[in-house]
Amino acid sequence: MLPKELLETYRSGGKIYPKFAWSNGDLKLAGKVIKVFRMCMGKKYGRILENLRKLETAKNYKKVRGFAKLIERECEFKTPTNLDPLAVRMFMFERGYVTKLSEREKVLKEASEHFGVSVEEIEKAIFADREEERILVRIPEITPDELVKRYNLSLLQTAIFNCLRLTFWISTNHKNVFRKIKWLGLMYELHDEDGMLLTSVTGTASILKMTRKYGTSMAKLIPDILKAEKWWIRAEIVDDYEKRIYLLELSDKKRNLFPIDYVEAVEYDSSLEEEFYRRMRNLGFEVIREPGIVKAGNSAYIPDFLIKKGEKYVYVEIAGFWTEEYIRRKLEKIKSANIPLILVVREEFALDKPKGVLDVVTIKKGKIPYRDVLKKIKAFLE
Repeated sequence: MLPKELLETYRSGGKIYPKFAWSNGDLKLAGKVIKVFRMCMGKKYGRILENLRKLETAKNYKKVRGFAKLIERECEFKTPTNLDPLAVRMFMFERGYVTKLSEREKVLKEASEHFGVSVEEIEKAIFADREEERILVRIPEITPDELVKRYNLSLLQTAIFNCLRLTFWISTNHKNVFRKIKWLGLMYELHDEDGMLLTSVTGTASILKMTRKYGTSMAKLIPDILKAEKWWIRAEIVDDYEKRIYLLELSDKKRNLFPIDYVEAVEYDSSLEEEFYRRMRNLGFEVIREPGIVKAGNSAYIPDFLIKKGEKYVYVEIAGFWTEEYIRRKLEKIKSANIPLILVVREEFALDKPKGVLDVVTIKKGKIPYRDVLKKIKAFLE
């Protein structure tokens, strides 16, 4: 993903369009940015910035900085000294102001003797902790075509940050996509529309308590959606300044703009699910993880577990971010469809303060109250 200030879009007829890179000119520009990093191996980061500025124009500076940001994330830098720059500065500043070159050379010599290094090493160390002073020691192996496609993916993800609702359809890769949804703690609903099973993920702009973490989580879902054989997405984007909603629509017809095998590093927290699985198995239940899609009229669910005892069963879903209204709607649909399902919600992921008593089990302080869960399971199975 890119910093929000590097997002480039245009609006027309109530829709928003990211300015993807796709032309030969964009490919050449990406190649020039890669060349800057290659030519600056062993040089200071400040030199890289100077050379990048030479490529920038009023029209392309966001692309130049976007390309550079993606490369920089995979680069390796080192400081030009083994000394502690802060300690060196403190030593020199304690000796007071200098007004002559000879006085400065005297202080440098004292520092050299104190730290047991040359005067040249002291000169290097004074401001070595500044970002511009870092030395480039490794760059990623990447082609202009790969860089352009990663840029397009990052641009799309950045556009999703202010998403009110993300609706998508995929023909394949369902298991990975819905596993990612759960791992990222996203609120979602599935519904049938003209024979297509659509998934709607609710974004932060629809919730009173806005959280950047939630918007970032939605953006992290995009790469897995794009890996499906066929896909379609519709995002409702809230404009920060105009305070109106724009539609962003995209399908696999634009597949060639994006990388297919790119994997973005994401840390997951599935410890609660793993713990739940082991505890239920140890209590003598048959436990099936991710049993698949459960239809409920025009809606559907992807529960985390199916708990069985003989011929009887109950589903268990551990919800991520949630509001009271979100939980109430889900419970109403479950009840009307007569689906045996227990909702377990995390207290720390609540995005509002529930006023009523919800028919769910609440995880408090990161611990599942298994006594309460077992009571509900037995009530269904008996």
